[in-house]
Amino acid sequence: MKNQPDRQKRNLIIGWIIVAINLYWIWDNLFLMYQYRYSGVLWMFMYPDWVLILNAVLGLIGIYIGINLIRQRMKIKYAILLNGLLFIFGALIKSGIIL
Repeated sequence: MKNQPDRQKRNLIIGWIIVAINLYWIWDNLFLMYQYRYSGVLWMFMYPDWVLILNAVLGLIGIYIGINLIRQRMKIKYAILLNGLLFIFGALIKSGIIL
């Protein structure tokens, strides 16, 4: 029984870290889309809008994973693994290797 509060605390901390990282990921992609449209800067390379939107949606899925970890509906190992796979998938899409 003593292990239960420790696990809850770890789930809470890691869950909030996952949520914060994914919030930054969403902000970064949407801010880049905003900069493309309204800054007046001539960009040397621009990601297509669908890539930025898809990465923002992947960030929303990551927030959902973090919330499930906080509510203890998911184990830490699976949450970190799924979030890592989301990041890898998003990075591969942004680099042009996938799609």
